[in-house]
Amino acid sequence: SPAPSRQYTILVGCPANEWHTFTPLMLSLFLRRRGYNVIYLGANVPADRFEETVQAVRANLVILVSQTLVSAAALQHAALILSSKKISVGYGGRIFNMRPEIIKHISGHHLGNDVNAALEEVEHILNGKRKSTQTQSASQEYIAAHQFFTAKRADIEQTLKTLVKPLSISSESFQSGIHFLGDNIAAALQLGDMNHVSDEMAWVKFLLHAYERPDEELIDFMTAYAKAVNKNINGSGKPIFEWLSNEALKAKTK
Repeated sequence: SPAPSRQYTILVGCPANEWHTFTPLMLSLFLRRRGYNVIYLGANVPADRFEETVQAVRANLVILVSQTLVSAAALQHAALILSSKKISVGYGGRIFNMRPEIIKHISGHHLGNDVNAALEEVEHILNGKRKSTQTQSASQEYIAAHQFFTAKRADIEQTLKTLVKPLSISSESFQSGIHFLGDNIAAALQLGDMNHVSDEMAWVKFLLHAYERPDEELIDFMTAYAKAVNKNINGSGKPIFEWLSNEALKAKTK
């Protein structure tokens, strides 16, 4: 790419827990070819590092890219911190295409559904033609559920292990499945809708199918998780309990 020919500096990177770098790398290249001074920070960047780098290089815009629900929750946190410091934020990625409802909970500017749209949106933001939209908070029920789930997650997962029948898969894979689901539940609660997790359940199903396990074991797993939630946080876990119960019911009717 040629040397920067325009006055703007743009930071591009992935928030914490995001490791997929192809899209932000490609976006960085195309922005450089348009003459911008682009600083690429890579994968899994903590929010405070974005803030520090903005101040050090006097960046005009920070672009965050998330592909998963868990990293979208980290992106929400980073975007909130940056926006509160009057730093312009643009964001995009697979998860916002799959679950566009998340956009209303993120501070800053959604850059569209593909790289070409993002390039044009960046131009508009830097030229002052875009204003940040008003964000919405999760409901009080979800905020409370997130707080209780985060505090009691270790107890919930320990209870789950006592409720689930031994599976013919490695203990490491089983633990990974529990950790994966817990991370996604926490992210969905933070982003205000447990239904966001439904698309991510394909990974758990793939894990069982890889070990040639019947679908009934997934139903038992979801039912047991719901019981563990109810036991440890009772009524405060209602959004989680209802979602798990509905997912188990949907699996039974297929």
